[in-house]
Amino acid sequence: MEENAEGGLESVDMKVSRHNKPKKVHVKVICAQDKQIIKSIGGLGDDRTVVRVGDAFVTMHNFKCLLERSEYLNGDVINAYINLIAAEKHLLYRDGSSIYLENSLTFYILYRDGRYGEKSKPSLKEDTIVERVTNYVSHDMVFIPINIERTHWYLGVISGKKREIQVLDSMGKMGRDELTYAGDMEKFRLKLAAILLESDNNTAIESEDTESNADETIDPNEFYAYSKEWVISSNPYPITVNLEKLQGILNVNMPMDRDIFNLGARMLACDVLTSFREPKCHFLDLKFFWDCNYRRHPLHRVKPEPKKLATYFDVWPNSGVTFSECQLVFVPYRSCESYGVFALDRKDRIIAIIDPTPFSQWNDYNHPSFYYLPKIQKIAKTYERAMEEVDPMWNDDVYDWRHIFPSFVPKTMDSCLTGFLVLELMNSWDGQLFHRLLRADARMLRKWFLIEALKFTWDRCAPNIPEDLKAALHSIGDTRRGKYI
Repeated sequence: MEENAEGGLESVDMKVSRHNKPKKVHVKVICAQDKQIIKSIGGLGDDRTVVRVGDAFVTMHNFKCLLERSEYLNGDVINAYINLIAAEKHLLYRDGSSIYLENSLTFYILYRDGRYGEKSKPSLKEDTIVERVTNYVSHDMVFIPINIERTHWYLGVISGKKREIQVLDSMGKMGRDELTYAGDMEKFRLKLAAILLESDNNTAIESEDTESNADETIDPNEFYAYSKEWVISSNPYPITVNLEKLQGILNVNMPMDRDIFNLGARMLACDVLTSFREPKCHFLDLKFFWDCNYRRHPLHRVKPEPKKLATYFDVWPNSGVTFSECQLVFVPYRSCESYGVFALDRKDRIIAIIDPTPFSQWNDYNHPSFYYLPKIQKIAKTYERAMEEVDPMWNDDVYDWRHIFPSFVPKTMDSCLTGFLVLELMNSWDGQLFHRLLRADARMLRKWFLIEALKFTWDRCAPNIPEDLKAALHSIGDTRRGKYI
C-alpha cells in the first residue's frame, strides 16, 4: 500500500476491495468471521430480503443457492455481485480499458425483444435503448452474463478495441489455461455468501421481528464437510473426489459421475493384478472419448494434437505394461448418462461392442452395429491421429474392423447403473468371453465400488477419512465377493 501511495494512486480500503473482487489469495480462505455472518441469517423467512446492493436485491429463498454446491446459481445473486464490483471504481478500468458491466435481467429482455421482434411488445422504450447503446459504445469492453435455460452461465465480452465478441465458457473451447480451471470458484461459492452479507454496500434493513427457526440454521461447516476431498489421484492427471460425490455412489437414482468413472478406470489400469492378465490390456478413460468430439457442436470442436493424444497410451502408473504389449484396448464412452465400451482387439482386428443398455433402435438398421458407427468413426479418426506418435508404422483403419457383440452382457434400462456395469465388464473381458458372470445388482455394485475407491492404494487424502472407517476398510478382504454369479 505504501508503494501505491508513493506512486500517486488512490489508496483502497482492503476490506471493501477484498469483498468486491474474487482474488485468488482469498478464494479458499473462509475465516471464522465469515462463518458467523452466514450463521446469523439462519431461520429467516424465504421472502426476507437479505442482500440489497443498488437496484439488485436477493431474498433468502434465492440466497440459499450459495449454500448448496449443486444448486443453480440464481441471477439475483449474480446481479448483486455485479453491483458490488461496479461500486469499486478501480475495477472498471483494467489495462487502460474502460469496462461496462451489464446485468443478467437486461440481457434477457434484449434477447427476447431481438429474437421475437414485432411478435412481442418491446420491453424497453426507444430512448432507453439509445441510452444503453450509448453506454456500450462509450466503453472499451462490455461484460454480459448469459444464461442457458437455468442450466449454465457463461460470459460474453464485447470488445470495442479489438472489434470482436469474446465468449468465456467453462464448458466450451477456451484459449487461456487460467480460465479453464474452476476449482477455486467451487470453493468461492460460500465465500461469496459472506461477501454479499458483509459488504458495506449491502443496505438490506435488519428487522427486530425476525422469526427464528432452529431447523433452518445454516452451518457452513456442513457445506465444507461435503466439499472436503477424500480421494485424490494425481497421476497421470488430477482426480479429486469429495464426500458429496462419494455419497452419490450409493444413491441408486443418481447417474455415475464422470470423475468417479475415470477414477474407476484408473483403479483398474493401475491394479497390480492387471499386469498379470492375458491378453495384455490398455485402459482408456472418458477423456479420450471427449477428445473424439462426438456430437459436439462445430463451434466447440477441438482438434487435439497427436502428441497430446499419445499421452493416453502411456504406461499407467505402477502397471509396468507398455502399449506395444497390449492386444486389447478398452475405449469407454458416455452418451445421455449411459455408459458403454468398445474393446479393440489389435491382433484380430475386431471391435467388441459391450453395451449394457438394450436399444430398440436396432430395428431401424440392417445390422445392430450400424447404431454404433458414428461413435466408432470418431474413435477411429482420433485413434489414428494418436498412432502417428505412438506407432509410426501404423497403417490400418479401426473403422474397417469386424464388429462382434459378446454374449452374457447384463442388460438394464437403468442408465444410472451402466457405469458400474461397464467397469466390471472391462475387468472381465479377455477378447473372447467374460471369464466371470456379473450380477446386475445396483446396490451391491455401488457398495463394493465405494469400498474399492476408499481403499485405492494411491489415495493421498487418507487423513480426511475417519479412523473408525479406516479400521472397517482394513477388515474387508476380497471386494469381488458377491459381485459375480
